[in-house]
Amino acid sequence: MNFDSTSPDQERRRGRRHNLVWIAPLALVAGAGLFFGLGQLVAWLWRVTVVEIFALKTISFWQAWGLILLSQILFKANLQPTTRTGRWRRRSPAYREAPDTERP
Repeated sequence: MNFDSTSPDQERRRGRRHNLVWIAPLALVAGAGLFFGLGQLVAWLWRVTVVEIFALKTISFWQAWGLILLSQILFKANLQPTTRTGRWRRRSPAYREAPDTERP
């Protein structure tokens, strides 16, 4: 008979910890690669478009990241509408009519 004292939950946790050993460094390398790649992509796009069209100076890696952050602030700041319409209004208790009231 095999009297194993480990439960299936403990086996899953041990497997997750074992996977974390190689997933965490891989995620750090991938994140650094995306950071560097996106900065270089913006700098390259600036160089091949804006410099050629408008004869402006080229930008550095950190200036490219500044443009990325600035565009995030300017263009993604207010994606959610400030007024609520549609299904929210129909489901709200404040807008439901009481069953015993008549419509004018």
